[in-house]
Amino acid sequence: MSAVWEKCLENLKSSLPLQDFSLWIKPLKVKETSTTISIFAPNKSVKDHIQSKLRDAILNSISQINPKLEVLISTEKTRGRPPTQSDLYPDYTFDNLVLGDANQMAYSATMQIAKSLSESPYNPFIIYGGSGLGKTHLMQAAGHLVRSKNPEKKVIYLPLMDFVRNITNSIRHNKIEEIKEYYQSADLLLVDDIHLIGGKEKSQEEFFHIFNFLFNTKKQIIFTCDQEPNRITTIEGRLRTRFSQGLNLKLSPPELEMRAAILLKKSQSKKINLPISNDIALHIAGHISSNVRDLEGALLKLKAYCDFTGIAGNLVTKDIVEKALGDIIKPQIFKIDINDIQRQTAKHYAVTVSDLSSKSRKQHNVLARQMAIYITHELTGLSTVKIGNNFGNRDHTTVLHAIKKINTDMASSEDLRNDYEVIKLKLANL
Repeated sequence: MSAVWEKCLENLKSSLPLQDFSLWIKPLKVKETSTTISIFAPNKSVKDHIQSKLRDAILNSISQINPKLEVLISTEKTRGRPPTQSDLYPDYTFDNLVLGDANQMAYSATMQIAKSLSESPYNPFIIYGGSGLGKTHLMQAAGHLVRSKNPEKKVIYLPLMDFVRNITNSIRHNKIEEIKEYYQSADLLLVDDIHLIGGKEKSQEEFFHIFNFLFNTKKQIIFTCDQEPNRITTIEGRLRTRFSQGLNLKLSPPELEMRAAILLKKSQSKKINLPISNDIALHIAGHISSNVRDLEGALLKLKAYCDFTGIAGNLVTKDIVEKALGDIIKPQIFKIDINDIQRQTAKHYAVTVSDLSSKSRKQHNVLARQMAIYITHELTGLSTVKIGNNFGNRDHTTVLHAIKKINTDMASSEDLRNDYEVIKLKLANL
């Protein structure tokens, strides 16, 4: 270390607040000649802060030690990437994202952060939830938008286990400071699966310092996690506290209509290229409610079946779907209550539950009532007398007529069959 800079550090440590000294002064590198002392900041944001806030203190301290030295402040030459480094997936953009109730709030927050990176109040921003719900897609979409709008901004995407491997390697090769400086140079740091840092003491220690640096220099941090971060007991308390101070939003499994929209969008992608109808998408979505990855897996399986049998996507029927996907599209409806059937049927036909029990003879109300009676008879095992009691105390002959009428009409009406299947699919997903 430069002899002049070593004495300067002693002066600055005693004259500056400890936080300013640790955060801004310690990371600086120095090269001294007989006439100059060159000070290198790890990145532009640090250099700008030094120039505007701490330059006078540094100049005064150096001049007291050697007033003849010319002081130069610049940015350190950018280092290469660490050995293990991932980048953004090309398809994970906002344009390729399907929106619904399950992700609308997280989408809005992510979009706002990406559009106003240095002004966002949501830092850190953590998207959490189960596997396959689109957390990584949302997070990386922010990275793509930042790069397209502000090419000068540095976006680093970091799967947590890459970070652990890089920390391990840097310790082995005595390059820990280089790795830290690289991550600290980010304008937007995207960390996938932050929960995996639990139990990894050295990685947590180094990440704590990186996090503090980025947070204090107003750089944006976005994490994904499989659960609410403050519930991960294997993460140090000081990290959990910092994670909780930002915005934490949960992604839920997509609702039926959103799952169908995802299938339609993915079916038209270059990877799959199997355009399917809305009815087919809704049919598949009704039986797969877990996550987006399972939806894509089902679509790939259907594509393989169609490729091997020579069936075009626009010719796919529900029978073909059932042959291709087997048991995964068999509806399983357990413990369905008559109240659930009435609510879902009323919602589907845009009537009230009370309309199903009323004396109204309006054609639309009669259709909704008869459909609800038919599905109740099929799914509950209640006697026709008990069913009639739940639909305005109608007698069992009226119930039998409704069942026969729907059964007959469905044989000739595709619209009525679709109504029946959609209501059952929604009941299967309660």
